[in-house]
Amino acid sequence: MASSMVLPTPLLLPALPPPSPNSTSPVHPPPPSAPSWVDTLRSQARANCFRATLATYVEMTSAGVAPDHFAFPAALKAAAGVPDPAAGRQLHAAVVKHGYHSSPVTVANTLVTMYARCGDLRSALQVFDGIPDRDQVSWNSVIAALCMFELWELALGSFRSMQEQSVPPSSFTLVSVALACSNLDRADGIRLGKELHGYELRNRSYCNEKRFAFNALVAMYAKLGGVEDSVALFERFQHRDVVTWNTMISALTQNDRFAAAISVLHQMVVAGIKPDGVTLSSVLPACSRMDLLDAGREIHAYAFRNADLFMNTFVASALVDLYCNLGLVEKGRAVFDRISERRLGLWNAMISGYAQNGLDDDALKLFIDMEVVAGLSPNETTMASVLPACVRSEAFRRKEDMHGYVVKRGMEGDKFVQNALMDMYSRVGEIDISRKIFAGMEDRDVVSWNTMISGCIVCGCYSEAFDLVNEMQRNGVSTAVDVVKPNNITLMTVLPACGSLAALGKGKEVHGYAIRHALDSDVAVGSASVDMYAKCGCLGLARAVFDRMPKRNVVTWNVLIMAYGMHGQGEEAMELFELMLAKGEVKPSGVTFIAALAACSHSGMVSRGMELFHGMKEDHGVEPDADHYACVVDLLGRAGKLDEAHHLITTMDAAASDKAAAWSSLLGACRIHRHTQLGEIAAKHLFELEPDESSHYVLLSNIYAASGQWDKSMEVRRNMKSMGVRKEPGCSWIEVGDDVHRFTVGDSAHPQSTQIHAFLETLWDRMKREGYVPDTSCVLHDVEEREKEVLLRGHSEKLAIAFGILNTPPGSTIRVAKNLRVCADCHEATKFIARLVGRQIILRDMRRFHHFRDGSCSCGDYW
Repeated sequence: MASSMVLPTPLLLPALPPPSPNSTSPVHPPPPSAPSWVDTLRSQARANCFRATLATYVEMTSAGVAPDHFAFPAALKAAAGVPDPAAGRQLHAAVVKHGYHSSPVTVANTLVTMYARCGDLRSALQVFDGIPDRDQVSWNSVIAALCMFELWELALGSFRSMQEQSVPPSSFTLVSVALACSNLDRADGIRLGKELHGYELRNRSYCNEKRFAFNALVAMYAKLGGVEDSVALFERFQHRDVVTWNTMISALTQNDRFAAAISVLHQMVVAGIKPDGVTLSSVLPACSRMDLLDAGREIHAYAFRNADLFMNTFVASALVDLYCNLGLVEKGRAVFDRISERRLGLWNAMISGYAQNGLDDDALKLFIDMEVVAGLSPNETTMASVLPACVRSEAFRRKEDMHGYVVKRGMEGDKFVQNALMDMYSRVGEIDISRKIFAGMEDRDVVSWNTMISGCIVCGCYSEAFDLVNEMQRNGVSTAVDVVKPNNITLMTVLPACGSLAALGKGKEVHGYAIRHALDSDVAVGSASVDMYAKCGCLGLARAVFDRMPKRNVVTWNVLIMAYGMHGQGEEAMELFELMLAKGEVKPSGVTFIAALAACSHSGMVSRGMELFHGMKEDHGVEPDADHYACVVDLLGRAGKLDEAHHLITTMDAAASDKAAAWSSLLGACRIHRHTQLGEIAAKHLFELEPDESSHYVLLSNIYAASGQWDKSMEVRRNMKSMGVRKEPGCSWIEVGDDVHRFTVGDSAHPQSTQIHAFLETLWDRMKREGYVPDTSCVLHDVEEREKEVLLRGHSEKLAIAFGILNTPPGSTIRVAKNLRVCADCHEATKFIARLVGRQIILRDMRRFHHFRDGSCSCGDYW
């Protein structure tokens, strides 16, 4: 709120007497007459020159001209427009002093509006209660004031009182009443909204040129979820103005009817209605959500040809959103930079654009510029974008300090900020604080629930996340406005978790919910479903979902190509890649080539992979980056072509810091082929580039251990410990019934640990009699062979498999997921286990799938 403007004392003083005829004072032109002052006041107020209006009022009263019932409404409008409550209260005192507080009613009506817009509802209601003869404007003013403070039921109650006193409503009344109805819970809102609609029909409130009430009805139905009713109203109304068209476009966009919104824009242009700033800012989000960059550029060009639209901050904000949502951040910044008078919404759009594209330091720098350079204070929307950027930014260390900043700004009770804080704390591992914020929220919306679910998943609290989804799915969650149920974002959050845990049962439940609620047609939900089935080892189901999708984007294709590769079906992956090119639905992206190259790597298709790599830029216009080189190094390394892989790294055109992934691929290949010399070279580079990454130390230690160089292996371990680098513990998951069970190496905390270890010991002896020889080179401790076998038996994937055998019906498939690469011994042991117990065992590690059946693995031991 702007600083208060204190009016000087002449406001309350009488006019000075005229000068004496004998006075020697210089002669001045006569002051303006009272009508001239009032005309000036009213003209300035109509032009929204509010500070000038107040200054003119001060000059007028200083000149001894008493304000009248025409001057006061203009001055009060100015006080409301600044807003300046102190000036408003002084004006109210002057109104009382001059006897205009009760008659005419126009002054009192303006007082009601002034107090409401200055944030003082109590005073507004007191003035209203003191009006002896209320007219239509009096009631309109108080109903609008109650709506302004979101007191919807009281606003509707005042409308009933207005009718009881036989005061006919105007279009402005009906607009406020429709707004109040649209903010009730859906059932009450629809019921009362239809009563209002019937009233308007009976009283011909939107016949001919009466559009205000009609436009409000269109918006009301759309906000209450009745967008079809909005469309029906719109199509039957013949006297549409630009506001009518804008209302319809906005309603469709807000209800995710993006194609329909763009279609209405076309109809609007054909009808000869010129789009304005509201039109463009309403339709641009539809272009963004449908990835219609060309349509967005056409709208941008239209705005560019119309200076008023081009400099419109709302249009600029929508353009920034469009470009940033489509990954064109530089174009968004170019729009931002061209606007001279940037409002807070434009700053928010650019900050959000940086944050959602992972340019967190740029987002924080712009946030600082907004406060320090532009002098603008952030609002809740600003903080909802800044907080995620703070979490991800490595330069911003003391992330929790932002909570204090939020409290200092008085935003801690805002729902959007609370959602962002929950996300922040969960991402720094403080899930208990997220829970406290969630529990203390008065009005949780679907974003609040999704944020809490996502936080649980990030912190590994999978059971709690699934419980929250089940609570939403069973009954819905009642809020002050609506019933919250899982939406597409909920499903996109939970489905990857199901895939990561190989929790096929839960994944099927979520997919079933998506089908029952028509959410499976959403391309993001469909892509997540494909990914979930693939990661649960059900490649056939993944392909079936893929084939049934009405629309697929590049992510959908990438997910399935990657899935075929992870399952060792390189030929099928490449066939799908060729089909993608032939259909022309989407163009391959950099990620597409990573997926295809990985598929070639897992299947030993070296020639096909190298051909694909060398044709990326020339045939498809995709420049190879460090990740593509890392894939090729992996392709060559797995095939034993270690010298070629090393040569590719040393000759690749990239900065040393961009070669970490390639060196890591080479180190992994050296572990497979036990090449100590190249392994040392790769590790040396990695220790310089990524000194805190534990996997590099572990791989080098493994290489030394496998070759019997125990001293060097232990030295690597000691260096790792002295530097404070901790190895990520091996962990495996298996779904049995409604629960997901987690096992770590040597786990003894599980309720069935005794039975599991006893079963494994018995199975171990059977396996050895069948020819199994434990690969003790996988044990990184220099202990006796017997002790090494005990350690091997306690690997997390073996424990999970044993638990699955004990707790699932004979003959059923066992699905296990592991967070690290499966070791050579577990791979060999699982082949024996699958044959001895007559089960198919699907084991997914961090790199690929292994399908074990009848003593063999789908990878053909090429992994």
